[in-house]
Amino acid sequence: MKKYRQRAISFMLAAVLVMAVLTGCGGSKEAESLDTVDPAKYVTLGEYKGLTIDAVDTTVSDGDVEKNIQSTLSSHGELKEVTGRAAEMGDTVNIDYVGTRDGVAFEGGTGSYDLKLGSGSFIPGFEEGVVGMNVGEERDIPLTFPEDYHSEELAGAEVVFHVTVNSISEESLPELTDEFVQGLNNGMDTVDEYKTYVKNNLTEQNESTAKANMEADLLKIAVENATIADTLPEWLVSQNAAEFRSSTEAFVKQYGMSLSDYFEQMGSDEETFNSQAEQYGTEKAKTDLVVKAIAGKEKLEVTDKDVEDYYTKYASDYNATVEQVKNAVPEDELKTYLLQQKVMDFLYDNAQITATIVD
Repeated sequence: MKKYRQRAISFMLAAVLVMAVLTGCGGSKEAESLDTVDPAKYVTLGEYKGLTIDAVDTTVSDGDVEKNIQSTLSSHGELKEVTGRAAEMGDTVNIDYVGTRDGVAFEGGTGSYDLKLGSGSFIPGFEEGVVGMNVGEERDIPLTFPEDYHSEELAGAEVVFHVTVNSISEESLPELTDEFVQGLNNGMDTVDEYKTYVKNNLTEQNESTAKANMEADLLKIAVENATIADTLPEWLVSQNAAEFRSSTEAFVKQYGMSLSDYFEQMGSDEETFNSQAEQYGTEKAKTDLVVKAIAGKEKLEVTDKDVEDYYTKYASDYNATVEQVKNAVPEDELKTYLLQQKVMDFLYDNAQITATIVD
């Protein structure tokens, strides 16, 4: 039950989809290639220029700046053990816990953990039940699992956690001073300069994210506006479905899980997963064909320089060699990605973006 894993896995699955869309990694190699496909056989383009889309508010508030600075201070903070008082929200407590249902310990309900109170790591009510406990104290905390909990056996179940607090620690943060700012080695010398730097950086991130989201939405609209054949190249659908499967396997492996573990955590099964992969493969194939059709009509091409520039930048960003990047991202897959980027940039540059009204 620890760490509410279903929530983390949901974010992970979203990342799987993004990775599969952007890189096309993990797909099995096929003799066929998008280079050999005539999109006109499958796609009749609808409206794709002059599409209307709402702008995204990228304003950075003083609160956003303060939150970012607090996060930086926290990353440089230290946990110091405290005595003489009970646990409070914000403290980190080392606990032993045993969960029982009808007096019998249930699977996954027993362990030891460094828990930050207020983090939402455990089911609702658990952390609140630990607040007020002292070192060495034991307490029974009766709780009810959420009805939508990922384990059907525990969903809605009434249980009791026997908790022992072994230690209590609180976070000691450094002060935001000119000296601290200089120690960050980011070229800033004063607190005021650092605050300006943080705000500018957050604004840049917001604008980049907003543009990427709007471009993705514009491409989705262009696909919806197109007339697409019911029968698509089978190899393309299968290749995209394989990308979905392999990307998912790679991500769940990072969580120390197998696909069967993933199915259990998400309340899914292999049949449902295969259906999701097939659906993804079909939708991705539609997008691939629309992208190629727009690129052909607008004479958008990926040059050798585009490819080399991307490899060089990627290697620099991730402290790798160009050769390592080339081995990780084959050129044909990279060209597919870069062509999609060119098409999305074209859609954005030719869209009608409505102004954002900020209160």
